[in-house]
Amino acid sequence: MERMAETVRRLLEESAGDIAFELGLNEIDTIIVYLARGDEDYEELHGAVLPEWSSAFSDPLAQVMGINAEAVLRAPRPVRTVIRHELSHLLLAQRVEGVRCPSWFMEGLAMMQSREWTFSDHWGLMNSVWKKNIPYLEDLEGPFPRKDSEASLAYRISYAAVEELLAERKGALVTLTAFTRDLGDFDRAFLLTFGESVDHYSARFHVMITGRYRTIGTFVQSMPYWSGAAVLFLIAYTVKRIKNRRRLRQWETDDTDAPRF
Repeated sequence: MERMAETVRRLLEESAGDIAFELGLNEIDTIIVYLARGDEDYEELHGAVLPEWSSAFSDPLAQVMGINAEAVLRAPRPVRTVIRHELSHLLLAQRVEGVRCPSWFMEGLAMMQSREWTFSDHWGLMNSVWKKNIPYLEDLEGPFPRKDSEASLAYRISYAAVEELLAERKGALVTLTAFTRDLGDFDRAFLLTFGESVDHYSARFHVMITGRYRTIGTFVQSMPYWSGAAVLFLIAYTVKRIKNRRRLRQWETDDTDAPRF
């Protein structure tokens, strides 16, 4: 898998600098990256049964990233997005020096830094709000659900919460991570940075997100855009699947033809 490994190496080098800068991290420690060919190797690498939607993982304490090559190629997310997402987790851990942060913050930040929010995420979030199926942030402090639909909602809520938190105050991320590192407590750092507790922000965000997406006007105004966007999404997704299958077949051919030692 030399081609995939080279792609991963290049993406890491391209992405590490700006992610570290956004976090306020001045020096980057060593990160170990493992590339697994398929599901069996990937699960063996992780050491546990992973959700079926998982294509990569990161271990912030060990500073290890694991990537399932076949799953990444099957998934709609580009390789670059996957790498940046996991890299965000690892560099955040370096910045706060291992202090525990809630999952909603880590995942929402990783989605922002990997720029993976899409119109389908927006649409899915609106649908969940209309169905009154929105969890509070305190429900997303630990591991995310294993069920695909529930995990997708958890990621979308997390992104929306972090995006709202940092929308008008990008520099606050550097302050928050510095306080978290120095105080050893995310909740205290949050209070000092934003002037409100995590629980208060959770309640305020829940009211805000519910009010924003439950209006009939939002739905009506969005319909012309989303109808056209849905068609574009299906076209783009189909093209990507075809390209990924061709690339995977080429890698398999190259691997078969390669000399054995």
